Amino acid sequence: MKRIWIISFLLSILGAAGGYFIAIETFTTSALPIPDRDVFTVVLTVQAAVLTLLFSWIGLILQKRTDLTLIKKEKKQKGLLLSLWFGVLTGFLIQAGDAWVFPQIIPGLADHSPTPSFAGLAGGVLYGGIVEEVMLRLFGMTLFIYLVGKVRKQRSVPDSYYWAAIILTSILFAVAHLPANAALFGELSLPVVFRALLLNSIGGLFFGYLYWKYGFWFSVWSHMTAHISMQLIFIPIFF
Repeated sequence: MKRIWIISFLLSILGAAGGYFIAIETFTTSALPIPDRDVFTVVLTVQAAVLTLLFSWIGLILQKRTDLTLIKKEKKQKGLLLSLWFGVLTGFLIQAGDAWVFPQIIPGLADHSPTPSFAGLAGGVLYGGIVEEVMLRLFGMTLFIYLVGKVRKQRSVPDSYYWAAIILTSILFAVAHLPANAALFGELSLPVVFRALLLNSIGGLFFGYLYWKYGFWFSVWSHMTAHISMQLIFIPIFF
């Protein structure tokens, strides 16, 4: 239990930093007015820390009752290489989609072209790589597999349930982005919804697979790599 608390505490610190940088990035990218930036920053920072601490603690406890793990050491080398590849591929697909495909069907998308920034990089790496992975993979996927195991009364569950957990958490993450897309484009037209669901679920499929097959730390590393590749490679190239 002590190890679980230590890991959760360290993740919460990183999550808090991610919340802080997301707040800073929001100030420069959001079209919506933010009355009190200091309050907004504190709320987002504390919220990220609390959510990361709570969900990681629950996820780590439940993980011990499943076949999921933090890292499968016997697959460490392959997991590292695959997570790097999946991360770069995710970054490419997201930015290529916004550069080559969706401007053709979503008027005004070109007016919201991303620009590289340190806050965007740090926020993506720490909030995306830590907070989102804790909530969706370490907590979400683990809870799903744990519940299936309880119902089936066995620790190991068929592969189909892992795929269901991967797809479900990816879709939930994508759906959670719909309000932001509605605010950005002023409506939720079919192309806007399709873009939001597709681009925001691609990475989740890769990261969920990595968690299942290689361990949670590889899904974290892959998610971080996706944001690094977008900020340092693909945004400068495409935009």
